[in-house]
Amino acid sequence: MGAYIVSGAVVKVDRHFERGYRDLAYDVVKECPDCLDVDYVVISSALPELTAHQVDLSTHIAQWLGRRVPVVRVESGETSGLAAVDLAASLVSSGRNRRVLVLGLEKVTDYPTYVTNYFYSLILDYEFEVLRSVSPPAYAALVMKELMRGGVKRECFSSWAVKMHENATSIPHAMLRFKISYDSFKDSQVLAEPLTLHDSFALGDGAAALVVSSSPNTNASSVEIVFSATEVGLPAYLRENISDLTASVKLLKLSLERYGLDLKKVITELHDSYTPYPIAILRSLGYLDGGCDLNEFEYLNTSGGLKARGHPIGATGVYQAYEVFKLLTDRLGSKTASTDYGLVHSMSGPDNVSRVLILKR
Repeated sequence: MGAYIVSGAVVKVDRHFERGYRDLAYDVVKECPDCLDVDYVVISSALPELTAHQVDLSTHIAQWLGRRVPVVRVESGETSGLAAVDLAASLVSSGRNRRVLVLGLEKVTDYPTYVTNYFYSLILDYEFEVLRSVSPPAYAALVMKELMRGGVKRECFSSWAVKMHENATSIPHAMLRFKISYDSFKDSQVLAEPLTLHDSFALGDGAAALVVSSSPNTNASSVEIVFSATEVGLPAYLRENISDLTASVKLLKLSLERYGLDLKKVITELHDSYTPYPIAILRSLGYLDGGCDLNEFEYLNTSGGLKARGHPIGATGVYQAYEVFKLLTDRLGSKTASTDYGLVHSMSGPDNVSRVLILKR
């Protein structure tokens, strides 16, 4: 028995000051009539205990939606969304459930930026890193510096950000739907030298929904989940080279070899919370050498990625899977694709844990 994504919906990633977790859940489900025809609900969310002072969010969301079906919440840092999709696929492929709703939710913009950034920093090890003032931008800056010492030019990272903003202009649910130029980096706020604000993701609220079914739609508007895997990496402070994102590279290489895929030709959503991370991954996989010509990739982060679509932390993986699903079955914004495969990659922190999902038309 297989597992198929047969329907879904998303709300625009934004600063939804007037909307809470329940409101966002309602907003996305009302755009997805099939989302209530399910016999199990999996909620993915990373920070509700901190941002909404809410424990057992999944139960309250299910009650709010009027569903009396089993429900569970998945939390795995920035990879929560893909972890939830993986669980849903397991539930239906095992025969336990017929249709599972995956609902990714995050509400993070009601606090001053420094508070939200502290919440986000807790994806790191609190005792060994956070208490010692180590932050996610600091690690990203160290990765960038190490890559630059290895010959990568600063413009390479800028090119990623410029490309992501360009991609996002045609995505209705993207947060930053505007272009940026290379010149804008000169005036961009420094987060941790040489990392700037333009090298960082857009943090927003969001809600994304997917229906995972044990059988495909009869009209072919569905995709099969053919592969899902997880790899736990070494803590960054124990690595010989901090830019070696070994867990992500191992999973992506395994996925590509197993299905004979080429990242230049398949729909790909790479985790790009900070610009050094996708550059490090693509270099390790042999797709980038001295240069950074991203135009060679046909469908690389067509959503704008975390950089420009936005990163509603625990919901991001569900957004990524939805975007690949839409490109494989119809279109995403103004974009279409002719390939039969899509790949989703998500990681938490600087490769603390990595997840990969492969979808097939």
